[in-house]
Amino acid sequence: MKETKLQKYLQSCGAASRRDIRAWIHDGKIKVNQRTVTDPNFPVRTPGDRIHVRNKLLKLNPQSKSYFLFNKPVGIVSTLDDPQGRPTVRSLITRIKERVYPVGRLDYNSDGLMLLTNDGDLANFIISAKNQVPKTYLLKVKGALSETTQKKLEKGVFLEGERLNPFVIEPVKMTSSGNSWLKVTISEGKKHILRNAFKYSGHPVEKLRRIAIGSLSLGKLPLGEWRELKDYEIAAFKKKYRYPE
Repeated sequence: MKETKLQKYLQSCGAASRRDIRAWIHDGKIKVNQRTVTDPNFPVRTPGDRIHVRNKLLKLNPQSKSYFLFNKPVGIVSTLDDPQGRPTVRSLITRIKERVYPVGRLDYNSDGLMLLTNDGDLANFIISAKNQVPKTYLLKVKGALSETTQKKLEKGVFLEGERLNPFVIEPVKMTSSGNSWLKVTISEGKKHILRNAFKYSGHPVEKLRRIAIGSLSLGKLPLGEWRELKDYEIAAFKKKYRYPE
C-alpha cells in the first residue's frame, strides 16, 4: 500500500486543476474515509482510502503523465471553466483524451503558449518563482521605448511597492505608426506583470503573445491548436532547469 500526500494524489489522478484541488481542500469539501481534511499534505493510502468530494465518492486511478503545448487565441479564458460563461481552453482541446490542465495563465486579451499537463509536480515547479523558469513574450507597446526606460525595466522597477525581477528586453522592430515590437523574458509570474510594468513606464501594451516557457517554444503551432510533447523535449527541459526527480 502506497502513501501519498492528498493534493499530489488528486493531481496525479487528474481530479481537477491544482487551483481547484487546493480550494476544495481549503474549503473542507474533501473527506478521506469520512473524515474532513483541510491539509493538502494529509497522507492517503492507495489503494485503500476512500476519498469524497462534496460527499461524492471519487473513483480515481493515477494517470500516465501527459504534456501538450497549446496556442491560446485571444478571447479564450485560460482555464477549463469560467463562471461568466466565456469560451475556455476546454472548448478547444476536446480531442485530448487525457485529463489535463493549463499551466501558467494568459489573460483573456493575450494569446500564445500554454502547457497542458496532468503532472502536478512539474506544473508547480514551472509556476514557482523560486525556480526562475523563464517565460518569453512578444509585445507590441505604444510608442518607442527609450534607452533609459529599457534600462530601468532591465534593472527591475518598483511596482505597487514591490521590486520586480529584471526583464530581459530585445527590440524587434518599429511599426509604421511609431509603436514598438519587443521580445521580453521574465522569471516571475505575477498577474498582469508585463501589462502593468509597461503601462507604468508610459508604454501601454497593445498586443501580448507568449512564445516560450523555458526551452518549450511555440514555434509554428497554429492558433487554437495543440501538439503533444516528445519525451526528449520534457527530459531536456527538466535537465536544463534542474528539475528534482
